[in-house]
Amino acid sequence: MSVQFKFKDSVGEDQRRQVVDALGRAGFSARSLFPGQGRAKLAAIFTVPDASDVKAVTSALTKYNRYIEYVEAAPSRSLKS
Repeated sequence: MSVQFKFKDSVGEDQRRQVVDALGRAGFSARSLFPGQGRAKLAAIFTVPDASDVKAVTSALTKYNRYIEYVEAAPSRSLKS
């Protein structure tokens, strides 16, 4: 399962880096869901892929809730043939 979160519109690049670095120190790897995206709304969405503990990711983000618009678990999906 993965966890997705979106930064608020007012959050700058330095603040985003601070949150991503904090997640890294907590053992999670966060990255942009749409790297290189020019549209600000999509560029603000990040993902923590392979998050086995959604509550732990959410807890790690709690300190930064003033920067985060939402946090949600993305359901597991598989291709149907």
